[in-house]
Amino acid sequence: MNNNTLPNAVASIEETANYHQQLLNQYSDPKVLVPNNPDTPKLMPYNGYYTLDTAKGAFFAIDANMIIRPTAASPEYDMSLLISLDGTTATRFSFTGTFDGSNLIQKWTMDGLDISLTFTRTNSSYGTTVNCKGSISLPGASAVSVAGSTYNNPIPASLYKGDFYYTPVVGGPSVRVMHIGNNNKLMYDYGTNDGNLQEVTAYVYNLNMYYFSLMHGITNVKLIMGTAAAQGFACNDMSFIDNNLNSRSLTTIPNGIAPQPQLSDFTLAGTGHDALANFSGYYQIPTEVNPLAFVSVQAQYVSLASKLTLDLYSVMISYSLDGVSSTGFLFDASKGMTFDTTLNTLMIPASSGQKPLVLTFNRDYNERTGALVSVTGDIDGTSISGSTLFNPVPLSAFGGVTMTNDNGDALTINNDNSVTYASSTTVVSGSETETDQKTTTYNSLIYVPLMYIVAAPADAPKLVLSLGTDGTKGNVSIVITEPNTPNQKTTSVYAINDTK
Repeated sequence: MNNNTLPNAVASIEETANYHQQLLNQYSDPKVLVPNNPDTPKLMPYNGYYTLDTAKGAFFAIDANMIIRPTAASPEYDMSLLISLDGTTATRFSFTGTFDGSNLIQKWTMDGLDISLTFTRTNSSYGTTVNCKGSISLPGASAVSVAGSTYNNPIPASLYKGDFYYTPVVGGPSVRVMHIGNNNKLMYDYGTNDGNLQEVTAYVYNLNMYYFSLMHGITNVKLIMGTAAAQGFACNDMSFIDNNLNSRSLTTIPNGIAPQPQLSDFTLAGTGHDALANFSGYYQIPTEVNPLAFVSVQAQYVSLASKLTLDLYSVMISYSLDGVSSTGFLFDASKGMTFDTTLNTLMIPASSGQKPLVLTFNRDYNERTGALVSVTGDIDGTSISGSTLFNPVPLSAFGGVTMTNDNGDALTINNDNSVTYASSTTVVSGSETETDQKTTTYNSLIYVPLMYIVAAPADAPKLVLSLGTDGTKGNVSIVITEPNTPNQKTTSVYAINDTK
């Protein structure tokens, strides 16, 4: 499965998009001040969606948005607390309480919310990043004891520094259309493809979904950020004028090429693939040559339907020492590549045209940088060190409740190896209209834990999912059925459709 392209994600971030628009409108007036809670910077490292134990689909979220506007000398932050204790309704509250680095306290004020939560980091273990425990009292209701956890880690906009390119014609020349620089400087061409960039003086960025919103006259722009293995950073660039969409896929290294794994490239657990997959991430390794150098570890796993469910793994390793060109290859034990699960050391011998590489990973949260894993080693004689803020998320994290839409489509994440999708089609016969629903359970799939993308069945995908979260709508997914065919259909489904 090609995981270098981000699917069109705008439909699945409806609530976040509307909230960003509200913030852009509200703070376009320099006289309107962004509320300044002195504890917001302390709480921001805990940004993310926490699955709660109070009900299927219940969650608590810390949702941070960075606001850039020309009248402010530095970034301003809007911090919200999103709460669903029943998994069917959710509400957004402003953070008006206190946080001392571990304990979040928000006592009853005008909104009637009362929270007492303690957060604990899982610093050195693979999986969840933070646990929380305590009590939440919604307006007019008694306190409820809660416990939860998240796989999330906030990603600042500054991580995506670099030049982004668009290739209008496959195989043709690329043009620079966006630049993210120091001090949150954003340059953008607004879809002209002529290389002329303008400075964006006002925008909003969400630290959980890696999502920019900006306006230019009547043009509404959405930028969904991600990673693309050997092609560096990726951006799904969407511009709207009167609801007409212009979409572009941008990357920082457009000529970066890496082999895409076939099913024959996937290997059973135990050969190092599964352990290496746990260190999936985009590791910045700034060098004297270029501060944008990186190492990328991007894993996929396959679940194959059989009497015994088999999990097979494939890991793509990519690196760039100059931020301009890159090398990408698949981890292959038959070529002498090894991953020591005791030392967490990856060793690639100099063979078959591949340069020698030794990388050692250490999972330990860095309070100063927010990084989850560090890496040190040697690439073709060059010593490197760096870290990643990204964390792979298991497919089951998007389970809980069935995601639906108003058309009758429904998606259920059964577990890490299975999804069920019900697709609804409206059939008109004479003066009558009927809804035909087809339900399929897929026990064979490919999943990319770093990008939250599913393709099913594994051998010939008829369903592609791009999973995520969307404010008070909770878990969401873009759903593409019959991809790359004349019958392709794209829609979105949400865990919570009725939000306040």
